[in-house]
Amino acid sequence: MFNPRIYLLLLVFFLSSAASFSQDEDIFGITRKARAPKSQSSLGNAFRSIQEMFSFQLATGAAQYSMGTEFYRGDGKVYPITQYQNHEFGYVPLPDTLALSTRQWILPTVEAGLRLNLFNLLTLGGGYGWEKGVLQPFEGGGYQFSLQGPNYTATNYHASAGLVLYDASRRRFLLKQRYKKFNRAIPDLKMRMEREYKQRIRQNYPWSISVEAEVGKVNVNQAVPQVPKVYQPRLAEVQDQYTYAAALRVSYDLSEYASVFVKAKYMQRSFVNDSPDFTPFPMDQQAYALQTGLSIKVPGTKRCKINGCGVVMKHNHDGVEYRGSSIFNFQNRKIGQWY
Repeated sequence: MFNPRIYLLLLVFFLSSAASFSQDEDIFGITRKARAPKSQSSLGNAFRSIQEMFSFQLATGAAQYSMGTEFYRGDGKVYPITQYQNHEFGYVPLPDTLALSTRQWILPTVEAGLRLNLFNLLTLGGGYGWEKGVLQPFEGGGYQFSLQGPNYTATNYHASAGLVLYDASRRRFLLKQRYKKFNRAIPDLKMRMEREYKQRIRQNYPWSISVEAEVGKVNVNQAVPQVPKVYQPRLAEVQDQYTYAAALRVSYDLSEYASVFVKAKYMQRSFVNDSPDFTPFPMDQQAYALQTGLSIKVPGTKRCKINGCGVVMKHNHDGVEYRGSSIFNFQNRKIGQWY
């Protein structure tokens, strides 16, 4: 049984990003709680503020899958299962039940999608994926079962939801808790720790860690058959079945609007052998994927177009906020970031 204080601490930890959302500090440590509007009109300002919550994602990588099935002979029809081991013992009749499995790489995998960031705490998104792989024969107990066509391509559509576990906001929260213990220290130590705390709190922290859950559907297209036409076992999508995935994502910010990320994902999918020659039977697939990608946030602040204005940070003209740098550069740069 956990102490209620632990739950309260975790709640404050995750909500700290919402509290720090309005605490934007510049290089001089000045807190600006009231931000300048991004547009001349209130409607345009609201639209641009919402627009800045969305980002486009593009990722590619590879995966390894394993598939297995419990084959059942059923009504005794002829199946495309051959004996590839123990030939010295002659023909062995096919058993009534047989466990078959296979393992192979998927290369490449490509994903593109749209992501919504809610207060640096929750994420919602959706996307489209494409992959290319090889369907090796299922093997088990000295028997082999070949699918129609060794190569395949697959497309999938998915929706996702995520939780941000650690980022700059949570780092600030943890630093604050860590340096609280020096509030009652001797004056000299307290002053040194306060200076150290303020210096660390103003640093740009580019890393973030989040977990995501995905649900979607997949469509498979197989290559030309390489087994006799009398047997055409196909790998098909199970009707009314979904694919499920869980992912761990680590991101590194290139700027306020651009970041690169690495995502490790576990996927679970269901298929069925769909040959008209015999009763279909299910095939379950587990895949482990590793992808790297680029995320571009839709900028809500317009780029400054005024001739002669050389300000590279975010600044105001006639009460409207503008950015002075590319989306791949930090807008409000700190010491050591002037390049």
